[in-house]
Amino acid sequence: MPFISPRSWPLAIKLSLTITAAVTMVGFMIGAVMVIQNWYRFHEVLGENAILLAESIAITSPKAMIRKDFWSLYLSLKNMSSRTSELKSQQQIISAMVLDAEGKVQAHLQPASNPMGLVFAPENEAEEDLFKQAMNARVPLVLSSGGYSSSGFLEGVVPLFSDQKYLGVVRVRLSVAQLYEKARYSAFIVLTLTFFFVIAGSVLGTLVARRMVQPLTAVTQGLEAVGRGEMTEFDPIPVKRRDEIGRLSATFNQIMAELAEKKMLEDEVAMSEKLVALGRITAGVAHEVNNPLAGLLNCIDTLRKHPDDKELIGRYLPVIDQGLHRIKEIVHNLLVGLKIEEGDDHVGIDHIDKLHDLMIAEIGDRDIEIIWENSADKNLQIPGKLEQIICNLLKNALDILTENGTVIFRMYQRQSYLIIEVSDNGPGIPSSIRNQLFDPFFTTKPNGTGLGLWIVYRLVHNMEGVIEVTSGINAGTTFHVAVPVISKQAA
Repeated sequence: MPFISPRSWPLAIKLSLTITAAVTMVGFMIGAVMVIQNWYRFHEVLGENAILLAESIAITSPKAMIRKDFWSLYLSLKNMSSRTSELKSQQQIISAMVLDAEGKVQAHLQPASNPMGLVFAPENEAEEDLFKQAMNARVPLVLSSGGYSSSGFLEGVVPLFSDQKYLGVVRVRLSVAQLYEKARYSAFIVLTLTFFFVIAGSVLGTLVARRMVQPLTAVTQGLEAVGRGEMTEFDPIPVKRRDEIGRLSATFNQIMAELAEKKMLEDEVAMSEKLVALGRITAGVAHEVNNPLAGLLNCIDTLRKHPDDKELIGRYLPVIDQGLHRIKEIVHNLLVGLKIEEGDDHVGIDHIDKLHDLMIAEIGDRDIEIIWENSADKNLQIPGKLEQIICNLLKNALDILTENGTVIFRMYQRQSYLIIEVSDNGPGIPSSIRNQLFDPFFTTKPNGTGLGLWIVYRLVHNMEGVIEVTSGINAGTTFHVAVPVISKQAA
């Protein structure tokens, strides 16, 4: 049988083969990109989980290390490992440990092979390098080893500090075995679907191609041009004529280029949205936890300086207890920037007065006076969210003041509303930015997140209340909040 050159093939066959090859290449390229993106996404999530687990241990580790309470450190590691195992999640913990500043083991999930009090001994050069990186870490980071193999792992490293003194580090290592299996399964699904879509697209493309070329069978010059191989390659299809085939080729090239660009832009936008969402959650939670945390640290510092002062102990222990429970509630329930909890828990009015001691501890040695006036009914039950509102407003007022400052807190009832006023004698707020105060992420502080007043606004609005601000240059600032404390039925 004589050989027939592809240039002599009918246009319908060549166009069908070209469409099939193009769809196959693009389909499998898209599938490969999706598989790679899934792997990186799974990898990133596992790294974040490793950091979160390490941070969960790091919350209580400094106190335990100062007290030399090694049993508590070990129980923290053991409980974390048990909870993770019970969840049957992808967080398979390989090892976890707490090391002091000299690299000595304070607690380890495998205490038999890693005795407490001895310097941690890496098994090989790779482990030695990871050990050095962990001990040199001063901010949370993720270490990895094993590349894309199922035997690899990710390690969350969180340094420990107390009063800005470096105490050591928490290391939590998670296996990527389940991540690897999940990625393989995802690759199988994606490539299988891609294969079927390629087959379906190729069949449809062949049918469409044949229908498209049927009206052109009589155009011999156009068929001769195609027979010279202008459609045998897709990247790109050469456009040498301005007839119907040429215009079709040009349109096809343009469509594929636009689709590729659109896919690229969609991937970039999707990744940007994920990063922005993660940033909002992290910044919001950090902002909310930092409010009571600074006061708690001051309380602890004061108690450390006066360990025998029973009056201070009796005064600050309830404040510490309240602050820690508030941090626990925030971390458990609040996702700042994405939602506001809809809970309707109520607390006694005395909870608000406990914030006074917390703010005193926040002031520390600064020359700032707090005037506290609470004339609300002592038996009144108020929404628990008011604590967060008042704490944020007081914290903002303290942050803006330097020396010889005064903060005035007033709370009283007016008919069915509870009125809250927080005033300061600071520099005031320029009128040019007053309308932006409650916008998310708007801040004038160098290290601010711009979420405090936005959260206050959302909480007040969520309680069907109102918030207003009055201010003048060098005339101080006052925030007025009014929230209903009596239901409409009772009114």
